[in-house]
Amino acid sequence: MSEEIINKLFNNKIKQFIFIYTPPKVGSTTLVTSLRISLGNLFNIIHIHDDIMLNVLTGIKDVTVNEIINYLSHQGNIIYVIDVYRTPIERKMSEFFEKISPYHFNNTEENINKYSIKRVSDRFNKLFPHLAIGDHYFDKYNIESPVVFDFNKKYTIQEVNNIKYIKLRLCDSNIWNSILSEIFKTEVILINDYQTNDKGISELYKKFKEQYKIPLNYFELIKNCNHLNFYFSEEERNQYLHNWSKNITDNFIPYTKDEYTFYINLYLENQYINDIQLEHYIDNGCLCNNCTKSRQEIFISAKKGVKTFNKIVHKDIINKNIINKNIINKNIIKRINKKSILNIQKNNMFRMKIKF
Repeated sequence: MSEEIINKLFNNKIKQFIFIYTPPKVGSTTLVTSLRISLGNLFNIIHIHDDIMLNVLTGIKDVTVNEIINYLSHQGNIIYVIDVYRTPIERKMSEFFEKISPYHFNNTEENINKYSIKRVSDRFNKLFPHLAIGDHYFDKYNIESPVVFDFNKKYTIQEVNNIKYIKLRLCDSNIWNSILSEIFKTEVILINDYQTNDKGISELYKKFKEQYKIPLNYFELIKNCNHLNFYFSEEERNQYLHNWSKNITDNFIPYTKDEYTFYINLYLENQYINDIQLEHYIDNGCLCNNCTKSRQEIFISAKKGVKTFNKIVHKDIINKNIINKNIINKNIIKRINKKSILNIQKNNMFRMKIKF
């Protein structure tokens, strides 16, 4: 492993690392922002979905996320790797709507908002079995025997080769602050960041979630989902399936594997919107003094109950500080000039009194 790669990704003065290494659309952006704001400069925190994303965002080739994690562990660093489980139907919906504009309909959000639920449901159902499959804890981490999920604590930690692997569930996100505070022995404030409900497509997404009916064959597919059976207790599973059983419709024939592959190649060729998101988070992780100060201000505001925040963007904060300094300097000059004028006036009045 090249030190150049490590230096490109991390601040090498910090010897503690958190990898938010999850599939997309499981609440990981909120997790990243919350940890960056709360833990400040104690950890290097990176958010990654897969090796392809690592290559696209950093230009690093022929190195996997797991290789970086294991290399850092062998160097004696403290490593946490966090994954999040999300219920299967909701995860598929969220992943579909995340790419609905640049991929699935190759149209603007404004136009897609006018589509009928039937039209959107038909496209979603064609893709359903192929969307949001797999689980990083089982598929990516190379853990031979994942520990049983702790339904009392609502999380699990499994240590392998000095790496602490943490598994959370999105359905428990309302208590993530207490879970993470317990794990990291530091107060963690939860800050919601980048939700599909906040996007331009949000109204259609909301209607879709309210009106979608799941085909019977897909419902049976979900019933037999190994990950649902692993991360949900029997009671939780029964309740989840019971809720969806009220919204079942006829069987649906999806795209075959080959048809889906063709579909992917086609939408990648046709997309006209660049979906790579820069400065994606409220906190992008810059560790300079100015960004650190902004991070502390957000943490204090979040503790007081504030829900919305401006993004911590390094260049914007620097520009803002320059503007503020200029304003302060102008005000100082004004006060000096005013004081000088007053002094001159006093001196003139004094001379006039002497002459008189």
